[in-house]
Amino acid sequence: MSNYPQYNFDVKSSSSSSKIPLVTLGARVITSATLLVSWGVLQTSVVTFDNGARLRYDYYRSYSYTLFAVIAGSVYNLLHIPFAIYLLIRKKPMINHKVFRQIELYGDKIIFGILAIGAGAALGATMDLNRIVYNDNNSKFHHFLNLMYIPVAFLWAGIVTSGISSILSSYSLHKD
Repeated sequence: MSNYPQYNFDVKSSSSSSKIPLVTLGARVITSATLLVSWGVLQTSVVTFDNGARLRYDYYRSYSYTLFAVIAGSVYNLLHIPFAIYLLIRKKPMINHKVFRQIELYGDKIIFGILAIGAGAALGATMDLNRIVYNDNNSKFHHFLNLMYIPVAFLWAGIVTSGISSILSSYSLHKD
């Protein structure tokens, strides 16, 4: 058993630690971009029926919550992009205090959860509403519901990159 190579945990790898700020910035930027696209598509998805009535996202509470989740995630990530840029350029955190790292860690976890619940709510509402057979304007209603898959897809992409940010903020907490 002594023939196995031993890893020295005290030695820091310079190649992996130099990529972390770049990955952090990339994850924040991609999360913000996908959430902003999701926000735009969600806001502009409108169907007008023959009688002049308009169906928008705010007609259903699930889609309204999804919009709240997208806005919260966008604001949070846009606020953290300057910190990620500073970390990439200076190779040290702008605020190097344990309390700030904990706030970032728990903020990332909370935003990740909010985004996941928002995507689940929108996807569940869309799938459930697609099962209903409507008598009038059936194709227009289903067109609206099919449009609702687009912001959910972008939201899921944002969830993945938000998860990456969450993992990297966990990593930065143990740098004491």
